[in-house]
Amino acid sequence: MTTLRDLPLSGLRALVAAARAGSLTRAAEELRVTPGAIGHQIRQLEERLGVKLVRREGNGIVLTRAAEAALPDIDRGFDALASGMRRLRFERRAETFTISADPSFASLWLAPRLSRVRTALGKLDVRIVASVALDAMAEEGVDLAISYRRGAAPDLASLDLFTERMIPACAPALVRGHGRPDAAEVLDSMPLLHIDPTMGDDVYPAWRDWFAAAGRQPKGIDQGPRFGLTIVAAQAAITGMGALLASELVLRRHLEPGHLVEIARDVPALTIKRRLVWPEHGPKARSAAAVAAELAAIADIGVDRALPR
Repeated sequence: MTTLRDLPLSGLRALVAAARAGSLTRAAEELRVTPGAIGHQIRQLEERLGVKLVRREGNGIVLTRAAEAALPDIDRGFDALASGMRRLRFERRAETFTISADPSFASLWLAPRLSRVRTALGKLDVRIVASVALDAMAEEGVDLAISYRRGAAPDLASLDLFTERMIPACAPALVRGHGRPDAAEVLDSMPLLHIDPTMGDDVYPAWRDWFAAAGRQPKGIDQGPRFGLTIVAAQAAITGMGALLASELVLRRHLEPGHLVEIARDVPALTIKRRLVWPEHGPKARSAAAVAAELAAIADIGVDRALPR
């Protein structure tokens, strides 16, 4: 007797997709596999069951009578499976406190300080994920977001963490012998490295913003290598690929030993505010407020005294 444990779920999924699309090619596009893989999975399912499930008709396929009769039950089975998976994810979320932050900040500032919020988390296991849009926090299961983003839904509470200086920096070799490394002119002929706002950081300054603040409009502002992570862009800057505009907080580990140097200091630094955001209501709202208060207190008591308020 064939049981559910014996059936390849990939074959059932291929059958449902093929039935819906009426074509192995379109089913393959939906499942992001090759048409050959779809055909193989369906044939494997037919061999396991000993029943013909599809037949070719012109450029497409049609279900056999047996497959048509079984399809509604298979659909309901997948719906029940999806419901069970959602329940499992919900149960896991109930035991986990999820914090979202951009990876550079999470690795350099947040992770080393998680032990200090252990009491506020109680029995919850902490989980760190990449930044998400603030209006998608509930959907993504995020309990606390650390974000640059402006605005928030009415049901979200927020607390300022700190303000960061956005500074231009480069490898020392790029300014060696330059007469005025603190002047804006030092960047006129220097390659520029860019950080893509891939995480929805709608206020993260770009080189265009910096040059506008400096009252300059050089050519090629938007040209140069682009990076999704500040920590990766910083490594490129250290090798001498060009100048990088980034948070002093993230660059500090490279500035202190002299791997990078701040340049164009004559131009007032741009600043950006990082905030803690969490849902005002919900089962973990009180924990989120407590963790946010602890993180804000860590910043206030001098751990990051070098950051301007």
